[in-house]
Amino acid sequence: MANKKPEKHIYAKDGLSFELPQYWEVEKDRPIDGVADSRFISVSNNEPFADDSYFILTAVKSAKNLRFTLDNLIKQSRVSFNKRKMQFGLLSQPKPLVFGQHKVLRVGFETKVITTRHKGCLSVFEYADKTYSVISSAEFKDSKENIAVVDAVIKSLKVN
Repeated sequence: MANKKPEKHIYAKDGLSFELPQYWEVEKDRPIDGVADSRFISVSNNEPFADDSYFILTAVKSAKNLRFTLDNLIKQSRVSFNKRKMQFGLLSQPKPLVFGQHKVLRVGFETKVITTRHKGCLSVFEYADKTYSVISSAEFKDSKENIAVVDAVIKSLKVN
């Protein structure tokens, strides 16, 4: 049983598609309020007994400057987590990575509330005249698996 690969399914809507593991479900897929030609897609792991693992994929008109986009995402995340009384810290300097045809700029982060630690990453890339960003987070023990899911989603992302 241990060698069995987890089942996957394709999420496709309005010309955008990507692969998700079994139990991962798109919760929302809508335009971003006040942002023309944009998308906000939130995806959660709904596996029974799974802890809080999720990622948010956004697409906006191309900014053509990944570092600027990533720096803005870091600032927004800091404010957002702070409002929820969570500590937020970066784990490293941003690094360029490649997943399939996508050149990604990524930085890891950690959040903490009392004794609960989450680990995640902020990833940005250009594709089909859009700037995509992915914010992922999971409980510390599940973070490697969560980041692997995000990597697979980025690799499988297609726009028709």
